[in-house]
Amino acid sequence: MRQRVTKPSYYLLSFLALLSLFLFYLAEKSQTPRKRAYYDQKVEAARIAKRAQEVIKNEVVSRGYVIDVQNDPNLTGLIGPQYSLITTDRGYIRDKLISTNPNCAAVLVDLFHRAKLKPGDLVAVTFTGSFPAMNIAVLSACKVMGLEPVIISSVGAATWGATWDEFNWLDMESALVNNGIWSYKSVAASLGGGNDHGRGLSPKGRKLLKESIKRNNVELISSISEEYPAGSLEANIEKRIEIFDREKGEKEYKMVVNVGGGLAAVGSSQNGRLIPPGYNRSLYDREFPARGVINILAERRIPVIHLLQLSRFAEKYNLPVEVSPEPEIGEGPVYFKEQFSIVSTLIYTIILMIALIGAIRIDLRYYIYKNKHLFVRK
Repeated sequence: MRQRVTKPSYYLLSFLALLSLFLFYLAEKSQTPRKRAYYDQKVEAARIAKRAQEVIKNEVVSRGYVIDVQNDPNLTGLIGPQYSLITTDRGYIRDKLISTNPNCAAVLVDLFHRAKLKPGDLVAVTFTGSFPAMNIAVLSACKVMGLEPVIISSVGAATWGATWDEFNWLDMESALVNNGIWSYKSVAASLGGGNDHGRGLSPKGRKLLKESIKRNNVELISSISEEYPAGSLEANIEKRIEIFDREKGEKEYKMVVNVGGGLAAVGSSQNGRLIPPGYNRSLYDREFPARGVINILAERRIPVIHLLQLSRFAEKYNLPVEVSPEPEIGEGPVYFKEQFSIVSTLIYTIILMIALIGAIRIDLRYYIYKNKHLFVRK
């Protein structure tokens, strides 16, 4: 075979390049939004979460509290005061705002399906007062999917959480039940905060939390005794496991969900940061500085959903990190994905192949015509 001695036509190459770019542009424009799996359940869960938020807002207003529009721009009532008598730790306002997006409930529907949960399945849930809006999102997803959550809470809250002195997370639970949103309530609760016994709070703050546990008819988790005058975090962790095992009866937990960085739930503040936010299938394979409730339950090969560091959670699961104006329910990548039209893409590919074959034939004829002498036998 003779080596080609002339260059191909630049006009022909330019035509093919322009045609390719044009067809690529058409293929890109052929993308259309397609509903993701479980779309209807996701929308319903988000709507339930929104109704629950409205109940809490009405309760906050009726009790005479003032919602800070700067820190709670959507006026949910779920962003409490920065500091109060029951504020246990520092939180991040951005994460608190992310949690108020009702579409968080839609993400949780997705994660529950990922774990292959079915109606009637038991879910072990650990809440704090730090993210009441995310607590609501979890229970909204449970209701839509017919799951049975067993809830243990720690009542104290980090800044910007359920920090209203006389209207904490347990009071919010009762308000939601009384307004017919669902029937879920905590079966037990601790004070939370340092050592899970309210360390860092004033005596009055601890008293307020104990009173709320009593008025909401919730079992108090406390290990204060002669042996442990200040209480024991390890003993509170063991008590939580006992309660979870007691409440499950003959059934087994199919999922563990933790919201916030409660020490009894995560074991230590380091654990809270080390456990990846979102779905964790094999948490039992990892080593942690301490063992909290979710670590112990994970050792039973139960998948864990950890809801902390919500900026990372939002980026991981396609939620906006800005929630003002309030995101629309049923819109965005949580509900839709852009999908190419297979028919259009196939047509454009065939057109490009025909053009390419035609260009090669034209180029070969032109090359042979211009170089006849190379093909004449001597």
